[in-house]
Amino acid sequence: MKLYELVNKYHIGTDLTCAEAMFKACNEYYQLNLSEETRKMFSVMGVGMQTGLSCCGAFTVASGIIGLFTAEEGETDVDNSIGYNLIFELTKFMIEEFGTLQCSGLKETEIPGYENPCHLIVESIAKKLEELLEKKKILAMIPDIQNIN
Repeated sequence: MKLYELVNKYHIGTDLTCAEAMFKACNEYYQLNLSEETRKMFSVMGVGMQTGLSCCGAFTVASGIIGLFTAEEGETDVDNSIGYNLIFELTKFMIEEFGTLQCSGLKETEIPGYENPCHLIVESIAKKLEELLEKKKILAMIPDIQNIN
C-alpha cells in the first residue's frame, strides 16, 4: 500500500481533517510510532490551522514529517539544508499544481471529478512527500564527491 492510499483511507468518508489523516497515514506507513502527544500537536493544523485562512494542514504535517526525517540530533534549522530543499520542492509543487498553500483558496479549487478538491490535494501531497523522501534516501546513498580520492 502506498502512502497516498493510507491518506485516502483516513481522509475520504471520515471525520478526520487533512492534517489528522496525513499524520495517521505517515505514522503508520513509515512506522514512526509517534506518541499521542505528537498526534495532538498536529491535530489543530487541519482546516488551515482551524481558521481556513492559514496553510493547508496536510502540507504542514508533511513539512513536519520532512523535518523528522532530515533534522540531525542537535542540529539547528539553519543546518538542515536537505530538509530546506525538500520543503522548497514540496512548496513549489503545491504552488505550480494548485496556485496556493492557503486552505481557503485550495477549498475553492474546482477539480473535475472531485466533489471535494481537498481529497485530490491531500492525495497529491502524500504522493509528493513519498517521492521526496525516497529521493532523500537515494541522495543519502551517493558518496560525497569532494571526499573521493
